[in-house]
Amino acid sequence: MTTGLQPGEHTLNFIGRRVVKVMEGGPDFVRLQTLNFQIAAGHPIFGEVIMRLPDIDVSPPSTLRVSSGELTETWIEKPQISFAKAGGTEGPFSFAAEKPLQATATMPDWPPPEGTNRDGSPTGVLYSADQMPTFTADDWRVDFTAFPVRLGHQAP
Repeated sequence: MTTGLQPGEHTLNFIGRRVVKVMEGGPDFVRLQTLNFQIAAGHPIFGEVIMRLPDIDVSPPSTLRVSSGELTETWIEKPQISFAKAGGTEGPFSFAAEKPLQATATMPDWPPPEGTNRDGSPTGVLYSADQMPTFTADDWRVDFTAFPVRLGHQAP
């Protein structure tokens, strides 16, 4: 998908939720299995952009660790992304992550609060990707140059 715009001109402000199941881990961590995940963003060139779990999710579990009184989550997911359009060409255009996305967040409590700020953004926790994700479909490729995501959690 080539639009002729420079990197950084495709800012997507994703907002969404993830539902996880807490599973046994070890003495200083638990495993988190994602049961449902979907985040969405709007963009004038791409329309609605949705990232979600694939139909068959084979991602390894995420972890939530306790260290020095802080909680650190390492979220691991291999999502799909779809764009409603590309400029004047209607889609949807769907892509799969080349490899699992790994993002981390530090928080005082878990689960992070779920709610909405005055500007419409969620009150959850900000996750930062350890590596920028790449999504592919046939000969098409979508590369992210930054990937901060703020998510709230819902208990299953």
